[in-house]
Amino acid sequence: MRHAIVGALIACLFSLEAFAASVTDPVTLPITPNGSGDPDTIVCRAPQRIADSDQFGPTVCVSNHEWRQMATKGKTLAPDGKTPIDLPTMDNPKGDGDPDAVTCRTPVDLQITDHIRRFGPKICQPNHFWADVIKNHQMVDPFGVVRATSVTSMGQGSDPYHNPTQGLGRQMGNSGAPF
Repeated sequence: MRHAIVGALIACLFSLEAFAASVTDPVTLPITPNGSGDPDTIVCRAPQRIADSDQFGPTVCVSNHEWRQMATKGKTLAPDGKTPIDLPTMDNPKGDGDPDAVTCRTPVDLQITDHIRRFGPKICQPNHFWADVIKNHQMVDPFGVVRATSVTSMGQGSDPYHNPTQGLGRQMGNSGAPF
């Protein structure tokens, strides 16, 4: 009898229901997740409306690590949940909109010479990152490094938010990881 009770107790402890109850359901966000948080956590994007249609694509669930990799490369998944597409870019992100939504800055022209043009990478970060850069009077250089800057020391008419190549000689440190 004692063995039957111990066996029943062990069966209850290791049942599928017991395991299912201990695992939390993934979080579903209305916007594309930016990958912040635990890289192994599964996060879902709610179904998105398919262009020129009344239909919605599937819920897409992947790890934060995968969402972050896509965002860093300036990519997201189309509403179909399968096709990688480019995130839109803007010349001067200010952090407007949902703080967790990802916004990409258009690659900055490095203009090596009059005849050779080279561009820095597309920099993609959550809106709260861009808002913090402005709030803290910082700039993001052409390569995505956050730098402290003093607008007054850069001369009249200088604006590091519109021209991120200004003030590169006045590096005062890196702000660290935005996430």
